[in-house]
Amino acid sequence: MASQIAKPAASKPAKPQMEASAQPATSAATPKPNSASNPNGLLGSSLPPVTVAMRRTMIAEAAYYIAQQRGFAEGRAMDDWLLAEGQIDAALSG
Repeated sequence: MASQIAKPAASKPAKPQMEASAQPATSAATPKPNSASNPNGLLGSSLPPVTVAMRRTMIAEAAYYIAQQRGFAEGRAMDDWLLAEGQIDAALSG
């Protein structure tokens, strides 16, 4: 007679259980709304915030290129600045 040896059933390793305190926080990934101290609306992101000085420099450069495109005609500096300001603010909030 052949003797049969019972093989132990293969057991799966137990899944590690997450503790209640180890649950991922979902609110940290949600960007905060725009405010005066955060004009680019990127709180919680890895990008550095845009300072007032950085924003002004971006607007000045954009206004320069707008003026360049129209041949630096006189009398339109304020229009160029306002157009550039709108473009930069839209890009920062987008």
